[in-house]
Amino acid sequence: MSPDSSPASFTASGAIVNLPTAGWALLPSGLPATTLAEIAANAFAVDAAGTRCLLDLLNVRQAAVAIRETLVTAGVLPSNAVAIQAIAFDKNPAANWKVTWHQDLMFPFAGAVTTAGYELPSRKAGVDYARPPRAVLETLLAARLHIDDCDENNGPLRVSPGSHREGIIRGSEIDILRSNYGERCLLAQAGDVLLMRPLLLHASSVARTPVHRRVLHLVFYEGCDTV
Repeated sequence: MSPDSSPASFTASGAIVNLPTAGWALLPSGLPATTLAEIAANAFAVDAAGTRCLLDLLNVRQAAVAIRETLVTAGVLPSNAVAIQAIAFDKNPAANWKVTWHQDLMFPFAGAVTTAGYELPSRKAGVDYARPPRAVLETLLAARLHIDDCDENNGPLRVSPGSHREGIIRGSEIDILRSNYGERCLLAQAGDVLLMRPLLLHASSVARTPVHRRVLHLVFYEGCDTV
């Protein structure tokens, strides 16, 4: 993506308006096919299920900035929002996995976390992680940029709309709440962005037809003063 690329333009739609209630929205990013191809070539390891800590890659950071600016313009994010995480996920014939119902609760930090309220500190591949308190988790927004089309055959994301309003959910309560809120299968086309609150219950099945299902998973924090 060239440095002077214009940000994508989202339309203020019912999907965006419904984000606080449903916890998700699916929108076209407007990013050009060349940008998607650059990200596919640079951010995804061959036959790997996932690659983390990608914000140092130029085209990933440029895509994150473009999407952030677009979401700010659309009123979805405040102007001080910043990307804090970028992960490349790829279901493919060599890495075809199932994800059980869960919330995204663990996030990376620049160093070991000792602040009260930040729980379950751990370290993975040289990066420190912890679970922020509910008030912080509710300021996070995931933006999943689809590099490939995603249909019902290649392991699409399933969500339980509205479940993010329950806060941090105990493992023993997941099945009951998922049943209460129901579930929806989210299909997408290449270039679409799925907005999702990390506290939203979500899952995915193994792909019935395992072809590339590449997703650049960005997470934005709404409470930072600088980019």
